[in-house]
Amino acid sequence: MKKIIVIAVKDLLRSLRSMFFIGISIAAPLLLAFLFSIAFGGEESSTSFSIEMAFANQDVPPQGSSNLGAVVQDVFMSEELRDLIHLTEVPDEASALQCILDQRFSAALIIPVNFSSAIIEESSSTRLRIITDPTATIVPQILDYIVTTIADSFSASKITMSLAVEELQQQGEQADDAFYSNLNDKLNSQSNSEASYLIIVDPKGSTEEVQASPQQQKIIAAIMVGMMVFFSFYTGAFASESILLEEEKGTLARKFVSPTPIRTILAGKFLGVFITLLVQVIVLLVSSALIFKIDWGNWATVCLAGTAMIIAAAGFGLFLMSLLRDSRQTGIVLGGVMTFTGMVGGLFTTGIENIPSFMEILKKIVPQGWALQMWQSVIAGVTPSQIIFPVLVLLSVGIVFFGIAVSRFQRRFAKN
Repeated sequence: MKKIIVIAVKDLLRSLRSMFFIGISIAAPLLLAFLFSIAFGGEESSTSFSIEMAFANQDVPPQGSSNLGAVVQDVFMSEELRDLIHLTEVPDEASALQCILDQRFSAALIIPVNFSSAIIEESSSTRLRIITDPTATIVPQILDYIVTTIADSFSASKITMSLAVEELQQQGEQADDAFYSNLNDKLNSQSNSEASYLIIVDPKGSTEEVQASPQQQKIIAAIMVGMMVFFSFYTGAFASESILLEEEKGTLARKFVSPTPIRTILAGKFLGVFITLLVQVIVLLVSSALIFKIDWGNWATVCLAGTAMIIAAAGFGLFLMSLLRDSRQTGIVLGGVMTFTGMVGGLFTTGIENIPSFMEILKKIVPQGWALQMWQSVIAGVTPSQIIFPVLVLLSVGIVFFGIAVSRFQRRFAKN
C-alpha cells in the first residue's frame, strides 16, 4: 500500500509542477466560463450600466381626467430608477424610432392615445409599446419587467374601480365626477408607488447586484458546469499519459523488473490520476464559488457528484491511453476525441436556451453528457437521492473503463 501511495504522490507532484496542467486544467475553465458568460450575458453587465430611453406620451385623456401617461413617466423618473434609466421626451413614435436608428437611444416607450380612456372605461383596452435596439440583450428584459409591473398595477386599479362602482350602485347611489376623480387620484398614487418599488434592479445598491443579476448568475453557473466537466475528462486523459511517457523513457520497465508487482505499480498510477482529478475539481468548485459567486447547493450532493465524475473521468482517460501505442498519439485524443465527445455531451452549449431535442438524446451516448445532466441538477439544489441514477451510470462507466484499462495494460506490460 505504501508503494502505491508513493507512486500516486509522485505523479500528482508531476502534474502540479506542470504549467500546462495548471493552465489547461484550472485556469482555462475559469477563464472560458468568464468569457462565455460575457458573450451570452450581453454587453450591458457593466457596473456603470444605464439605459438611454426616449419617451413619447401621446395620451389624450377624457375631459376632466388625469393624464395617466404622465403617471407612467413619473415612475420612470422616480428616485428609484433615476440612475438606471435616463428618460428623454420626444413628440411622437416616429421621432422615437428615428432616435433609435440614429443610436441616440437604446430604447423607447410609446404611450398610446387612448391610454387614460382604456384605464377608466371598463370595456376598453390598450397596450404600452416598447421599442428597443435589436442588438441589446438585457435592456429589453429590464424594460419589459418594469412596464409589465406598471401595467399590472393599472389593471389592478381598473378592477378596483369597477368593484367600487358596482358596490356604490348596489347601495342605490350613482358614481359622479367627484367620485371618479377622487378614486382615480388614489389609485394613481398607489400604482405609482407600487410600481416604483417592484423593480428588480436597484441602481443605488451594491455593484455586485448590478454586475451579477440572477439571469447572468444562472448563465455563468451553467457555463462553469460545462467547462468543469470538459476539463475534468481532459485531465483524466492528460494525467494518464504519464504511463506512456514512463514507458518510452524506460523508467516503467525498470519498475517492472523490480520486486514490486505490476498490479501495484498500475494501482499507484491509477490512484495518481484520481488524486489529480480530485485536486482539480476541488479548486474549480471553490474558486468559482468565490469568483463568480456560484451557489453549488447542497455540499453532500456536490461531494457525491464530484466523486462520480472523477471516477468516470479517470476510468475514461485510462481507457483511452490504454488504446495508444505511444505519447505521440495523445495529441489526437486530447485535441480530437475529447473535443468531439465534449460537443456530443453538450458541454459547449450549456449557456444557450432552446437546444434541439435530439441533442438531449445524443448527450446520453457519452459519459460527459451524463456528468453534465448530473451537475445541472446539483446547481438546481437537489438532494443526493435525486441524482442517484446519473451517479450510478457514471460510476459504472468509470469502473468498466477502469477494468478494461487494467486488463489491457497488464497484458501489454506482461509481454515486456
